[in-house]
Amino acid sequence: MTLKTRQQTFKLTKAPLLAICVLTATGTTTFLSSMTVAGTTEQANLSYGVYIGASKMFNIGYQTTLTDKSYHSYMKLKPKGLAKLFANITMVMNTQGVVQKHKLQPTKFSLHWKKKKRKRTSNIIWSLPDKPTTSRTYKVSSSKQAALKQAVSPKMPDPLSAFLRMGITDTKTPCGKSQRIYDGVKVYDLKFSLLAKTIYDSKAKNTYKGPAFKCRLNHKPVAGYSKNHLAKLKKDPINFTVWFAPVKSIILKKSILLPIAATGKIKGYAFSAIANKPTFAGKSL
Repeated sequence: MTLKTRQQTFKLTKAPLLAICVLTATGTTTFLSSMTVAGTTEQANLSYGVYIGASKMFNIGYQTTLTDKSYHSYMKLKPKGLAKLFANITMVMNTQGVVQKHKLQPTKFSLHWKKKKRKRTSNIIWSLPDKPTTSRTYKVSSSKQAALKQAVSPKMPDPLSAFLRMGITDTKTPCGKSQRIYDGVKVYDLKFSLLAKTIYDSKAKNTYKGPAFKCRLNHKPVAGYSKNHLAKLKKDPINFTVWFAPVKSIILKKSILLPIAATGKIKGYAFSAIANKPTFAGKSL
């Protein structure tokens, strides 16, 4: 691994949580497999390899289990190969909530972040109509606390729920809405915009090939950021291109959208991620 690649790897790990969430696809873990019962649930499973140039830096796995009234999602990020020497970071997210015909609302969310020996965990509980309650294993400055208190609202989703909400409730106008997101640490806006309805045809093996919605995602920080971080984001804003594949959900009686690829830049370095062997309801996409 060259010095330049090492620097790229280190800088990628310092990117906002948004960067990880945009790369999220349903993954290879077995955390929810015990919940899957034929005829009562549907489960999406994908896994990503995240590349900077030709170097694979991370694996991302995410799994979502759906019923007609609920959802439960799990995501894990971990470094790959030599990246462990320069980017020894692991992230795990869990969320669960309720599904209605035109609504999706989280009830619990947790984020666990481990970098070398440093560990941080935050938990959010929604009890409508109240604002969500947040607990953390670490301290947040009083100025950030005040900004978060003002910015957070009762129906604001966590990152995983936000993407699932778009994929389930906004399928008639894919990527036609913006969402304000709260992860227990920061509040930010994601602006979704549809670029094209296209055919996704990656040359890579074991990847999805078929109809897809190509979308643009723009990030705007709202609360929980330091002045230095805000200045960096203003100078180098975060934008991604994401492809969503439509799949038929028998339980929800409608088509839903799953993210199958993403490209973009983080800290000025280009990355790419493609879902490998994606499945939904036990079948290959």
